Amino acid sequence: MIDINKYLSDIRDQVDSELDRLLPTATTAPARLHEAMRYSIFAGGRRFRPALCIAACEAVGGSLQVALLPAAAIEAFHTYTLIHDDLPAMDDDDMRRGKPSSHKAFDEGTAILAGDALLTIAFEWLGKTGNARLVEELASATGSVGTVGGQQDDLDSKGMNISQEAVLSIHRRKTAALFAVSCRMGAIISGASDTQIDTLGQFGQQLGMTFQLLDDICDNDPITMQAFEREEVISLAKKKSQESFHELEKLQGDSSQLTALAQFTYASFQL
Repeated sequence: MIDINKYLSDIRDQVDSELDRLLPTATTAPARLHEAMRYSIFAGGRRFRPALCIAACEAVGGSLQVALLPAAAIEAFHTYTLIHDDLPAMDDDDMRRGKPSSHKAFDEGTAILAGDALLTIAFEWLGKTGNARLVEELASATGSVGTVGGQQDDLDSKGMNISQEAVLSIHRRKTAALFAVSCRMGAIISGASDTQIDTLGQFGQQLGMTFQLLDDICDNDPITMQAFEREEVISLAKKKSQESFHELEKLQGDSSQLTALAQFTYASFQL
């Protein structure tokens, strides 16, 4: 049986070491920008999306070392989204993981630039793998028809009652898209077949949808909870979680780490 806490801890250590190696030092000019980038990257977090990338790679015969650079790029990209989400023009959150958000610890302009730099460097690192498909996958999943577009719809929905499908569309393009592409990139870097890549991507999408729905219940998210009754959200989350495991059953490979990650995620929410 997998000790999932140890598995996540080991991955976090490896990914943090890779991030520390790859990022410019805090004293590299312009020092304030690089300090801000490092502040947000190393502000905490389980490195769950990199763990999905690595576990997906391992599930189809790859290794942690092979997936480490894409995993670091995913974390850089994810951190960019958090910095920008926290900005006053977006979700206007002053705290992130128990610490002042980037725009509070530094200033709004520096936070914007730190996010921009992390977004850019994520694609630089993917380019170093020599696998152009990784660049295309992350860009297509997270651009104007993906994560960024989902954030626009999220902004437009503030203070409004939107349909259930509109809520799910936002979740699909934001949280679920990054979960899915993390799994797909891990499979791609391992040399997996297109069928395996698609199966792992579908697993990541269902996992991401479940995660966001459960998180919305716990946070009593106004947009989701105005569109759904609480029991509807619980029922839908249960359906999506079952679908995530069904996808893993199709996979030809060792999905034990991914199964454990999903079970750990679902069990972490106290409803």
